Amino acid sequence: MPEINFDGLIGPTHNYSGLSEGNIASLRNFSSPSNPKKAALQGLEKANILLNAGLKQGFFLPHERPFLPGLKELGFTGTNEEVLSSAFKFSPVLLSNFSSASSMWAANAATISPSKDTEDGKIHITPANLNTMFHRSIEAHFTYQQCKLIFNGASFKVHRPAISISGKGDEGAANHLRISKSHNEKGYEIFVYGDSGFSEDKSLVKRQALEVSKSVAYNHKLDTKKTFFLQQNSKAIEKGTFHNDIVSLSNENIFIAHEKAFQSEDVFKKVINNLESGIDNFKFIEIPESEIPLEDIINSYLLNSQLFTNEKNEMQLILPEEVKDFSNCMSWLDKLKQISDVKTFNFVDIRQSMMNGGGPACLRLKVILNEEEQNNLNQKFLMNNKKLDSIKLLIEREYRDVLYPDDLKDPSLLDESRRVLDELTQIFGIGSIYAFQKL
Repeated sequence: MPEINFDGLIGPTHNYSGLSEGNIASLRNFSSPSNPKKAALQGLEKANILLNAGLKQGFFLPHERPFLPGLKELGFTGTNEEVLSSAFKFSPVLLSNFSSASSMWAANAATISPSKDTEDGKIHITPANLNTMFHRSIEAHFTYQQCKLIFNGASFKVHRPAISISGKGDEGAANHLRISKSHNEKGYEIFVYGDSGFSEDKSLVKRQALEVSKSVAYNHKLDTKKTFFLQQNSKAIEKGTFHNDIVSLSNENIFIAHEKAFQSEDVFKKVINNLESGIDNFKFIEIPESEIPLEDIINSYLLNSQLFTNEKNEMQLILPEEVKDFSNCMSWLDKLKQISDVKTFNFVDIRQSMMNGGGPACLRLKVILNEEEQNNLNQKFLMNNKKLDSIKLLIEREYRDVLYPDDLKDPSLLDESRRVLDELTQIFGIGSIYAFQKL
């Protein structure tokens, strides 16, 4: 049963507007100059590792940004230049929200349950509503439309984004884990949440609501005996773990988590006991606080790495270059090679994404499919060398080398972005999918 990763192709408006509360890197780099060209090329290089490892690789297209239909819905009128200028004059933060390239982090695009886990034998996909942060919440509709285009065969069931509860939403695969003997076997799914949507605790931004997680699990028709719900550790959230994929990761039978990842030690132990009794080759690896402090896990993004099984049936880990700056993390990786099936490590430069708080795992959405399901995918969204070369040439020709948040009001940036998106739809051969193409 193959694994395909869909990465978020990084758009021309990649910038550091500091919109993501609770995301330390995003706030730290507020108003720094970004390099959209370098960001997009770094993303391609990361994705290319999967192709070289024998996996198929897909892409989500960038969202239309700046998103003028949203600004016009708020009442801004006139020419494109007048809309951008008046919106910026009214509120630079508002324009930043409608210009964010945050759809690049495809781990937040959706939650996906493979057919082995579901009652009806279909792959279930629920695009995330991302309701907690406005700039991300406006992604949900277009992500849903792309999912309908990509997963358009009889093998798939694409649900509409879940409702939000009291401002808490659904953050997608970044708060979802799957563990199984192998990709070919029925697995256990773990949904990680911040708090109940009805909690009165407003001290921290806890993005995922328990009730929303349960709704996704119910709609995916999962086996309740193999579905668990774990609460994020509030101390970890306070220190910057806005998504669970910063402090834990999994692939097939391997589950790695930091000691401070989850709130209730007793509940977590029960989950581990269930996994140990249900999966005969299950391997849980806990990173003690004494070995790598939580602060180092968060700052290095050690566990926001992309763990996958390559064509040789060996496990491979893609890590950010920043991990090399932490001797305790590097020592732990040496130990990991000795105690697990993870044997190959790739360190990648995705500095542009990391400055906004997104490591290798943030940039991709994992989909597990059998051969028939893979054939039912819309093949136009899958990569080959010709498409990659065309995308790379487009990025090198059209993307800017430097962009400040204030540049978002520049109407020429809007024109550049639309040229890029229009050409991408031609490279992918998918027709007109953007609002501006239908005017």
